Amino acid sequence: MPHDYKTYQATSLKGLYDLVSDPNFGGAAITQPYKIEVIALTHSLSRYAKAIGAVNTLIPIRNLPPNGGIPDDLSFLQERNHAGPVKALYGDNTDWIGIRVCLRRGLSPVNAVRNSSSGLVIGAGGMARAAVYAMIQMGVKNIFICNRTLENAERLAAHYNRLDTSSFTPQGPAATVRVIRSYTDAWPEEHRLPTMVVCCIPANSIDGQPAANFVLPSKWLKSPTGGVVIEAPYKPLVTPLVTQIRAEAHRGWIAIDGLELLPEQGFAQFELFTGRRAPRRLMRKEVLRNYRNEKGQRDVDMLQSRIDRLDDQT
Repeated sequence: MPHDYKTYQATSLKGLYDLVSDPNFGGAAITQPYKIEVIALTHSLSRYAKAIGAVNTLIPIRNLPPNGGIPDDLSFLQERNHAGPVKALYGDNTDWIGIRVCLRRGLSPVNAVRNSSSGLVIGAGGMARAAVYAMIQMGVKNIFICNRTLENAERLAAHYNRLDTSSFTPQGPAATVRVIRSYTDAWPEEHRLPTMVVCCIPANSIDGQPAANFVLPSKWLKSPTGGVVIEAPYKPLVTPLVTQIRAEAHRGWIAIDGLELLPEQGFAQFELFTGRRAPRRLMRKEVLRNYRNEKGQRDVDMLQSRIDRLDDQT
């Protein structure tokens, strides 16, 4: 089956039904705000999607065993390059993989993860769920969530605190996820300041509402060894948060924008869709060549400089 990657916009989850019932449907990358809702369409989930409670990847299942159950050994993936009626949908999550890669890339040796390390997640949606999971997989034991709607942050913390997170990572005790109630709160004195932060809230205007223009409270950026901050959204690319963290570079802080994160999770999606190894350098270049900002414009000089840096990484 030939592969043709397109964008598809739906005003509700119902809009996905026609898409996934197409006999040529080969899979879908799910974006906000449907990463949690889309679970209702799936018949089986990967262990990652189950633990995270969010899906960013849908895979069609075209052959079922006589009992109608979903194979546990993922043997159905052998049929992923074939057309035909879709019998079921398999949900996976690769967001956490991209976040983990970027966190590891940005952390300096002095900030290597220890039992005393702290991580901070801004937001409480599907991407925030993946960010918490990525930190747990890295061995972070003290994870904090801050979100505008306190109830959602508490729900996300409760989700992970109910799980046996010690089974996600081989070393040390289980992680604990805590909620910081407000951006005006002081950082909890009994815990080290965060050295890794992932911001998962929208950076653009949505439904006529003004952009959040979020920046971190300066009192939470007092880690003496700096750290890494990932801004997950990529439209706009240079957000107030990215600008804030770049200004702290002299103190050891590193900003990773959404355009660097985007292809990292896409590599695993490509391999799930096709069963072939992702051409990583090519995919990174294509992301840069096709990127348009929230106004549909290209910053040619900036994008070309990033492409040139890829060419230099031989």
